[in-house]
Amino acid sequence: MNNLSKTFLIPAIVLLTSFAVVASLDLTQQANAAYDETSDALPTSVTYPPYLLFQRPLPCYGPEIVANISKTQVNLGESVTVTGRICPPQSNFSIRVTFTRPDYTWIDNWVLTDNVTGEFSATQTLDMAGFWNIFPIYGHLSDRLYANVTDANNPLAPLPTIRPLPPFKTNYNVLAVAAISVSVGVVFFVGSLRNKTRKVSSLRFFVQIAFVFILFFGVFIDHQNLPTPAEQIAPHEVLVGATSLGPLPDGLTIPALACYYPCGRVVTCPLWQLQTYIYPFWNTGRGWGVNYELAGFERIAIILGIVIVASVILGRFWCGWICPFGLYVDLMSRLRKALRIKHRNFSPGFNTKFHQMAYVIVAMMLILSVIFGSQAIAGAQIVPGTQQGGLVYTYFSAPFCQVCPMKPLCVLGETSVGLMQPSWIFGPTTGQFWQLGQYVTSLNLFIFAIVTAAAFFFRRSWCRICPLGGLIGLFNRFPPFKWISGVRLEKDEEKCTKCGICKRVCPTQVTEVFEEKGGDVTTSQCILCLRCVEMCPYGETLKFKVAGKTAFKSRNWLDSGAID
Repeated sequence: MNNLSKTFLIPAIVLLTSFAVVASLDLTQQANAAYDETSDALPTSVTYPPYLLFQRPLPCYGPEIVANISKTQVNLGESVTVTGRICPPQSNFSIRVTFTRPDYTWIDNWVLTDNVTGEFSATQTLDMAGFWNIFPIYGHLSDRLYANVTDANNPLAPLPTIRPLPPFKTNYNVLAVAAISVSVGVVFFVGSLRNKTRKVSSLRFFVQIAFVFILFFGVFIDHQNLPTPAEQIAPHEVLVGATSLGPLPDGLTIPALACYYPCGRVVTCPLWQLQTYIYPFWNTGRGWGVNYELAGFERIAIILGIVIVASVILGRFWCGWICPFGLYVDLMSRLRKALRIKHRNFSPGFNTKFHQMAYVIVAMMLILSVIFGSQAIAGAQIVPGTQQGGLVYTYFSAPFCQVCPMKPLCVLGETSVGLMQPSWIFGPTTGQFWQLGQYVTSLNLFIFAIVTAAAFFFRRSWCRICPLGGLIGLFNRFPPFKWISGVRLEKDEEKCTKCGICKRVCPTQVTEVFEEKGGDVTTSQCILCLRCVEMCPYGETLKFKVAGKTAFKSRNWLDSGAID
């Protein structure tokens, strides 16, 4: 670890941990003094320490419905009871509990909620063997429960035939966007064939566009004409490995910001999995629409293993060529160029410190997840509201995702072409400044606006602090991973004239390619966009190697007689 890491990263993590633990303990003590969590009474008042930036709301956090089921393993013909609460309570208000049979027929059970507490109870006899989905529905909000029904008298009886879903509809908006995007990529690539300093960049632009539609291939499947209430969740996700990889029902992970929240993903972002497998899905059992067979730490070990292998093989090539958010920030740079506005650079000292922020964000993400998941991990709740239906559970599960700029980009983009309904995104509003909805928070939008503005003026600014990029760099450019890395950027010291072009064109302001004498000059901050390779005017001075073989190399484009 270099001196900067020792003077900046370690103190930041220590301070962050101390603040989080002290604040959490203080909140717990004062919240417990104010009211008993097991009581039905609402709290009266709580005094908050001055260093906290927000106040803990009352138990009713805004429009929500929370429910539990009496048992999940049921014999055929037995009854189950669903109990829960809506918030805020309403007078003479009924909610619907939909019991969906294994064949996707359903039973609606309307029940009246308590005028004061909002509590409700619904009992239903389950008359078909198989897996039942149970939805307590409050307006456009719902909870999701399940029950597995077996026939004790005939345990080997075949399951009922599932009624086929309605046919798919073609989403012509998505097809049009895809056709236009791919056409733009082709035009850029073909137009660059005569420009020796833009060939790699144009190829990369085309590859980035293609991977957006590969990673979110499910967007080509529009909503199905499902009756109301929906009997089955429409299969927007075409998840790789969701069925073949039993331990990973959320799908295969790759080191790219393939956001979990929008429709259509093929793979899953590892940051979401690393957080949620700590909290709230540390234990085996039900997740969000899936069932986990392995404990959280086992799933985390699998995810880290996949990320490490992928990082060793391709390094931050994932960032420069595959990550869809990288395309977005590159588009901001292209827009700035079109407007003929000169980009700006950070000072060398600040840029180095700025890159280190990626590891601080990783530390914050994991520390908060562990604090929130303390009940499941250690049997003690550090922060109130982490139980199912609590404030933290409802709005701050996967804490980094609540500030990640990729989430609002994806869900707003899909809303614009009709793949997601605005009510899904902005529906559960509580009025607090950081809460706007289950899918997008106002904090999300604020961070997204800042990242967009920064990307417009500073090339690839987000990629310098991206926690996923930090993890990829950690597992590729530091020993022992560096020794077996599948990709390298190499420099021939004898051919380098120290012209400085590589340093000026680097979008993340990496200076090692210029400063190092020769050999492997790849760093954890380099996204392998290969802009330095295509701009270097001296033949074979810089080489990008994959598995030891040269894939790209610099050409003498200053010489009109150079051969491409």
